[in-house]
Amino acid sequence: MNTLIKVFGSILIILFVYFFSFQLQRVFFTGLTAFAKKLGVFSTSKELVLQRYIFLHKESPIAKLYLWINEQILALGIKKVGVTPFGFFMFWSLISVVMAFVLRAFMNLGITYLPFLFVLLLTGVLVSIRVFVSNRMERRESDILDAEDLLIPELGSGVVNAVVAHVDNLPSSVKADFKAFISNIQDRGLTFEDSMYILTDNLGMVFRDFAQKAIHFEKQGDNKILEIFADIVESNRLRRDLRYRNAEKFTNMRTSFVVSVGMTIGYALFVLATDEFSRYFFLTLTVGKILLIVMVCVVFFVLSYQATIRSRAL
Repeated sequence: MNTLIKVFGSILIILFVYFFSFQLQRVFFTGLTAFAKKLGVFSTSKELVLQRYIFLHKESPIAKLYLWINEQILALGIKKVGVTPFGFFMFWSLISVVMAFVLRAFMNLGITYLPFLFVLLLTGVLVSIRVFVSNRMERRESDILDAEDLLIPELGSGVVNAVVAHVDNLPSSVKADFKAFISNIQDRGLTFEDSMYILTDNLGMVFRDFAQKAIHFEKQGDNKILEIFADIVESNRLRRDLRYRNAEKFTNMRTSFVVSVGMTIGYALFVLATDEFSRYFFLTLTVGKILLIVMVCVVFFVLSYQATIRSRAL
């Protein structure tokens, strides 16, 4: 029974950290920023180097992880307050390490379980956030598609001129990002290419195709190649149609899975609370603990896979 109480206590601690994560992250990033300023480690130029690398090497493992996390913090709206994908990942890694030690102590696990607990907790948090913000991500992506459709017919005068002329008519969720793009060119003196790297980092993967074509168009300086943007308009139309048809199916699938998992977890907790052999098997024997970890991993894998195939489908 003491072990069961410890498990419940661990779950409560995890939920507390999860629901108050934003406040904790603000404190963490404030300290990290002050530390970074003293050492001179992080600078605008180095951040731009990272963004350029991600833009040009999107198939590398580092870029894929960066982009996956970047989509989440964009949807959460915390990138505007200084949270970066690297900082976001490091924050939850630190929390996962601490919680792994706590769970190991509570459940009397061997030291060899620490890596598994760390990976399980970190994956669980990132996947949970991904599922939580999926609807926000779709709304933001829809606004980006609307912005592209508004700008493409006006690109004959140049990308920058088109943005300047129509920035006030862009969707409110992305207007500030395009204004920053203009400011980077006109006020900060950044090149068009570097400014487009920053804009793509702030808007996400859905904007990458437009950004690549815009950079090529500006380099060529020839209105005869404007037709390279035509496929974006058609692609955006197909995306909207596919999004509408798939939304209900994926929502029902995820809801059904979450309800099933909730019922299963409820029944499992009931069995652990009432059946002595089950408590002994799952909370004392090594094979039972391994099975428990495997079952939790399967749940997070399925949730992650559902979110991944939906984002790829759209």
